[in-house]
Amino acid sequence: MKRKQIIVLGLVLVIIAVGILQYNYGGVGESYNEETYGKLPLTEASGKGYEDIPGAAVYVDGSSDTANVDAESGDQIQQTSGYFAQARMERDRVRSRQKEELKAIVDGASEAAEASFDLTAAEAQEQLVNIIRRSEAEATIETLIKQRGFEDALAYMSDTGSVDVIVKAESLTAIEVANISDIVVRHTNAEMENITVKNVN
Repeated sequence: MKRKQIIVLGLVLVIIAVGILQYNYGGVGESYNEETYGKLPLTEASGKGYEDIPGAAVYVDGSSDTANVDAESGDQIQQTSGYFAQARMERDRVRSRQKEELKAIVDGASEAAEASFDLTAAEAQEQLVNIIRRSEAEATIETLIKQRGFEDALAYMSDTGSVDVIVKAESLTAIEVANISDIVVRHTNAEMENITVKNVN
């Protein structure tokens, strides 16, 4: 009984600590500026693209993803909004299922689950904490991107450390990609080459 209480207490403390850090540092941070980082070598004259910069986040132009949509009727806006809502719902559904399975192992309620996942209670506990941290980071990234003036954003952080960010926008400038990447790095410690930024309009 004591062990379970210690585990639960540890989880609560981690969640509280993450909440405090988010509150104190969530909206504060240094965004891209030329004095600090120098000018971005992304001009039409240079002929260089995002993919030409070593270690840079990958930018994918997804402006054509919503092609064949009647813009006059407003279906494009509904489709894009529906895309973000559906993707977020699916991500949260998968995470909820993972949390339930890991909690069952941690609580010792399912020996079959422990055997099938080949995890000890301690390993399941660690994975559970990691999922909670990733979910918190994703929510923070989405909030901060929307605070930059974007209508919607979706972030997905994998267990391998790669981060995919989809932003509702017709296109993204080099500065916007740098600012979004900066937000991701500050809240996930992901390497730049593991960050993919995509726009969907």
